[in-house]
Amino acid sequence: MLFERFRISATLKAGGMARVWLAEDLQSRKTVAVKALGRDYWSSPYDLDERTVRSEAFKRFERERDLLDKFAGPGIPGLLAHGRFRGDPCLVMEFIPGKNLRDFLSSHRPSLAAAAAIGVQILEILDRIHQGGVVHRDLKPQNVVLASDGAVHIIDFGIALPTDPQATRYTRHGHTPGSTGYMAPEIIRGVKDPTFAADLYGFACMLYEFITAKQVFCDLPDRSVEERHRSDPPPRIDPAQYSVGADLADLTWGMLQKEPEIRPALADGLEVLRRYLPRLGDSAPSPRLDPDPTLPFREGRDSPAVAAKPASAQRQRPSVRRRTMPSRREFGDLLDAAEREVLEHRPDQHAERVVAQLKEVEAAWGPRERLVVRAQLVRADRARLEGDWPGAGRLYRAVERTPLGAEDVDLLLEARVGVAECLVPEKDDTEAAFDMWRTVVGELRDLPRSSPKVYRRCREFAAELAEWGHRDEVETMLSSL
Repeated sequence: MLFERFRISATLKAGGMARVWLAEDLQSRKTVAVKALGRDYWSSPYDLDERTVRSEAFKRFERERDLLDKFAGPGIPGLLAHGRFRGDPCLVMEFIPGKNLRDFLSSHRPSLAAAAAIGVQILEILDRIHQGGVVHRDLKPQNVVLASDGAVHIIDFGIALPTDPQATRYTRHGHTPGSTGYMAPEIIRGVKDPTFAADLYGFACMLYEFITAKQVFCDLPDRSVEERHRSDPPPRIDPAQYSVGADLADLTWGMLQKEPEIRPALADGLEVLRRYLPRLGDSAPSPRLDPDPTLPFREGRDSPAVAAKPASAQRQRPSVRRRTMPSRREFGDLLDAAEREVLEHRPDQHAERVVAQLKEVEAAWGPRERLVVRAQLVRADRARLEGDWPGAGRLYRAVERTPLGAEDVDLLLEARVGVAECLVPEKDDTEAAFDMWRTVVGELRDLPRSSPKVYRRCREFAAELAEWGHRDEVETMLSSL
């Protein structure tokens, strides 16, 4: 069980940076996908260079979470939840029943109308992504899913890159992100800031494959496929051989040009491909396609998805109405509600209001006031549950450094549990996390009065520590409480 809501049912995919499981959402009774960052990428012993690689992999995983949230809508799987599964960072996403294009192409040769139906949908989704200021960087058949109703979805934003120059580039020196056979020449050459044209090159590689049933380039005895993408002139589709118009042949050839600045624009691609779309009421392709990408156009479909949020827009949080200074009783009631949200691993409007009022109440009552310290912990908990481990770690440490009285030692212990929880994803240090947890449990045992909240936090983290090799010690410590 994950988050007391999702029941893991089967392995869907393993390998690479992540593992993916199918699960049942017990609320909606729908099948969902659970994607977890592979343990090898962030928690095993390694040297300094590997430490950097795994740290970047973890940060990319966090970015993927944010991008799925940002681009929620038709054509991109929705993000349902995130957190940790058996100690590993994980995302719970909408599951798209159907086939990825690699599997589809292995059993079907799409007609020109089907190729256009797939291509138009891909470009419409790419348009949303690009308007949102992001380059996907890994457009390939395995990352495009054709759903059972014929709708196209783009998946795997693991190496997607915001075009904002201030965005961090999680790319190891000398490593080229992307997939051989669909990677734009400029990415192969190691350009730091690829433009949207890089995605159009990957799209053109797929379009060429739809039409010709061949990849643009393959390995030769003396030249690798990467070298050919980087240097060889692109092949041109022969309209006579493949029964396509010169406009489509020109479009594909133009998008395969080595220089990104001379490739046709995305809008040009839509203009050409829409000429080849099936019309409302047309008959189904023969031989039959399963799934059938022409279905949405033959039977009618909704308008293309609305544009993504502008690149400069920050993630919007619920607005907080300005109000007068709360009383201690009012703020205490609000804290109780916020802490219940945190307990359910779903910080929402009450936690948001606590954070919004924190500065005001701290100025009025002082940083050592118990209500203020509880609010600081809510802010740290919210950051942790949203996956901001470095930020949460800093906030917990700030509480730990606050000089508290003996009556507030439970808050100090709660902060130390938070610090321990953040040590693993933040610094990959399971031993230090276990040592700190063990110290907290020892102090908790000696408290003059019980602290159910700290006890619960210790037990929750104990399950993760057990997964990391401390099972016997954890069970011994917990049995003493």
